[in-house]
Amino acid sequence: MTLPSYFISCDWGTTNFRLRVVHTQSLQVMEERATDQGVKSVYSRYKSQNELNQKEFYRAYLLDQLNSLSPTHRHHMVVLSGMGTSSIGLCELDYSSMPFDSEGTALTWEIRKLRDKQQMLLISGIKSETGMMRGEEVQAIGLTDYMDAYGPGTLILPGTHSKHLTYKNGQFHTMRNYMTGELFEVLSQKSILANSIEFCTLSVVEERAFREGLALGFENKLSSSLLMIRAKDVVAHGSKTENYYFLSGLLIGDELCYLKNLQEHLFLAAPRAVYPLYKMALESLIAPEKLVLFDEEHVLMGLLGGQKKILRQHAG
Repeated sequence: MTLPSYFISCDWGTTNFRLRVVHTQSLQVMEERATDQGVKSVYSRYKSQNELNQKEFYRAYLLDQLNSLSPTHRHHMVVLSGMGTSSIGLCELDYSSMPFDSEGTALTWEIRKLRDKQQMLLISGIKSETGMMRGEEVQAIGLTDYMDAYGPGTLILPGTHSKHLTYKNGQFHTMRNYMTGELFEVLSQKSILANSIEFCTLSVVEERAFREGLALGFENKLSSSLLMIRAKDVVAHGSKTENYYFLSGLLIGDELCYLKNLQEHLFLAAPRAVYPLYKMALESLIAPEKLVLFDEEHVLMGLLGGQKKILRQHAG
């Protein structure tokens, strides 16, 4: 079986859903659909009804989104990665185990019928003794096409739950998980600090606050510094927007502090929202010649390239 000319990339995460029609050879995106209906939202809607079972409910949503594509492309093979294969997704697949190689041969995948003359290739996640991930492993194997030119190192994939993966000789060997994004959400929205924090676009003033928090995070002073945010607001009548970035710095600094003496390369592949913060943090921690920054285009190509590698295994 040869690779198809096109496939439909489905990136079904916790908070977002994305479909992309992809030209297989070039990885050019021909069409795209994006919604805020990640598995968390869809699962909540599924639980509030009793007409369809879980698989039928998710399948109905996926088909509805596929039918919004042009007739020319809506029936291609769907390659699905992310939380869509979790227990609260379309169809649960067991995790594969570390290590895994740059071609993804250790990853678990299955072919399922979606509708007449259309199949979907479902990709599971990866687990270790200390954590797990669904979706980032596909992105990681795609990014190795860029990483191999630099040699061994650590790949950082920030997000709600950040992943740090060590890479050497064509294999990802270990994984660290950090709940940086989720901790920020909880502390900034649901803790005693919530009324002292307010978002704004990063400026010179907020950058100083971020660097102040970052320095404390690098010194392993996260817990002892958190109440400073409340004090800066209530006692010192400081800026809530500065507190937002101070908290960001604390959490990111705490996540990255162990990398101070890194001798190998550090690869950063971050979404646009947090890319400048992680870039700023790592530039103050890692020697310039050891730091490799992947922009949003690299991140997308990593995902699509990783899905193509699994599709190639199916094609045999």
